[in-house]
Amino acid sequence: MSTLGEAPGSLLAADGSVAAFGRYRGVVADVSTAHWDRGPRWPRRLQRKSWIYAGVFHEDFMAGYAVADAGYLGTAFLYVYDRARRMLVEESLELPFAFREGFRPSMQSAWALGLGGKQWRIDPDGDGIRFRYEGKRLSFDLRVPSLEGGMSTIAPSLHRPFNHTFKRLSLSATVSVRLDDQRFEPALPHGAAVDFTLGYPPRDTRWNWACLHGTTDDGRAFGLNLVAYFNGDLENALWLGEALIPLERAEFTLGRPADQGIWTIRVADIDLTLSFTPEGARQDRKNLGLLQHDFIQPFGRFEGSFRDAGKSVRVTGYGVVEDHTSRW
Repeated sequence: MSTLGEAPGSLLAADGSVAAFGRYRGVVADVSTAHWDRGPRWPRRLQRKSWIYAGVFHEDFMAGYAVADAGYLGTAFLYVYDRARRMLVEESLELPFAFREGFRPSMQSAWALGLGGKQWRIDPDGDGIRFRYEGKRLSFDLRVPSLEGGMSTIAPSLHRPFNHTFKRLSLSATVSVRLDDQRFEPALPHGAAVDFTLGYPPRDTRWNWACLHGTTDDGRAFGLNLVAYFNGDLENALWLGEALIPLERAEFTLGRPADQGIWTIRVADIDLTLSFTPEGARQDRKNLGLLQHDFIQPFGRFEGSFRDAGKSVRVTGYGVVEDHTSRW
């Protein structure tokens, strides 16, 4: 397992280069990309990608929320799965050039995307962040009072400048969700996740991803973010109780079909083995010439074990996994 430094003040080093690649404790204060967005290849529109994702993992329901600026396309989605009724409702939206040329994506920026009866809004909220959606069948309001305890990464990106992420799992939050005539307002002492990504990923990008929240058999909160084929191993981390533990290489064995078969996830350095059983999935496939992507994001339950302080620890919980390929 590697160590964590303190997050740098900016993505831009004093000499005009990218801040040192690695993983860091806390938030990078200044994530402006203005230095890299100018140029004849129009990097702001053709190369820079950014998004914010929030997940809510609860025994009664699950929710996934995201707003993204892909340069030439703005996208957003919200889905809610009612576990008791086995009902999945999803809203999504795509708008060309939805974010202005000078938009500076960060967790301190206001993000808004909407059309007609569908409105997504993300705003800074004190030391935290707030995610909202209003629509005919769904409304959603997630307030995360603090992002303390998160991990930032700055990763190389082939012939492009860098890719930056911030991850925080097992977050305390308040949430209110309306799904038709059903309302969920559960206590969330640990069941929320936030993912902010900003950078210049390769033209052809692939990843497997897992974002999981659960409880160990001795009662500790367990949050896990793992990725393969993207950003090296830098995103991989475990939130265990109050501890943030960076992890090394993750291995995914995908279920077939991906939205029904059992996935297996392994991390050798903590002897972690998890089985993930999908309950449903969000998926999309597009070929728009400049933009092509094919992804599936199953959501469901997981169980397994890992080694902590020389002892095997059992863990169960909920989350999402993803198989994603893009040309963008």
